[in-house]
Amino acid sequence: MEILKTISPIFVIIAFGYFLKSRKFLSDGFISEANRFVYLFPLPFLIFTGIVRADARDIGWLSILSITLPTLAVIGIALVAAAVGGYRTGKLGSFVQSTFHGNVTYVGLAVIFYLLGEKGLERGSLLVGILILFNNALAVLILSLTSGKHRSLLKTAISIVTTPVIIATFAGMIVVLFQVRIPSVLMKSIGIVANIALPMALIIIGGSISLPTLTKTLRPAIIAALLKVVILPGLAVLFCHVLSIDLRAALPAIILLATPTAITTYIMARELGGDTRIASGAITLTTLVSPVTYLFWIWMSEAF
Repeated sequence: MEILKTISPIFVIIAFGYFLKSRKFLSDGFISEANRFVYLFPLPFLIFTGIVRADARDIGWLSILSITLPTLAVIGIALVAAAVGGYRTGKLGSFVQSTFHGNVTYVGLAVIFYLLGEKGLERGSLLVGILILFNNALAVLILSLTSGKHRSLLKTAISIVTTPVIIATFAGMIVVLFQVRIPSVLMKSIGIVANIALPMALIIIGGSISLPTLTKTLRPAIIAALLKVVILPGLAVLFCHVLSIDLRAALPAIILLATPTAITTYIMARELGGDTRIASGAITLTTLVSPVTYLFWIWMSEAF
């Protein structure tokens, strides 16, 4: 019951965003501009402040393996499922990407913060930095190979490394490693902007849900959702069990892997020759079912 009380407001705000968009209180233009604003400023500031305040020693090689190995395993399963389903070219790339590329920044950080507090957010920010780089690199590789757009692979990879969240991750690590002192006034100002990120991001997610598209891509969306919010975090739990890692200590990693499919999968599909309908369907369905799956994974982590 306490778990439900903690995370349910997150999805209430997502539903509120959907309500505002469906009632035309928010326009497509506003959703687009708000997403761009959060992406460029509040979200990178949130990740930066989280890393600066974190203890990098909390993230060992086991923590990194606990998020990367399950991801690679799910990609392998997704490729087999795509072959059975007869998915080819852009459809194949978008389907596979939607099974592992999670919304770790908007949803993942929100769940971690409201469930685990500042300490959880600090540790989660370090893992988010790793996952952003890892997931985006894999997504670019898969989409480029399946769509045949190999010429843009290097250019796109460079653009990922120079995105605001990646720059914020590297900047935070540099500050920590070299013990750079940042004026308190500047840190407080960055913190104020960072506080905008999570509530606005949740409203954006709600406004981006598309039920009509989901009905047209229901079969691949169901398979992708099963792999993304059930199999992927389940493999992380299995990994922790095999290596005798306390599930409560691994909860930030499990939360991040259990996130619904990232909105950026749609953007990447559009830019790299993927199937935007499959991406949109997977985003919508995984977002809709994630409250239930989150309750299960959080309960399991705390119960065992």
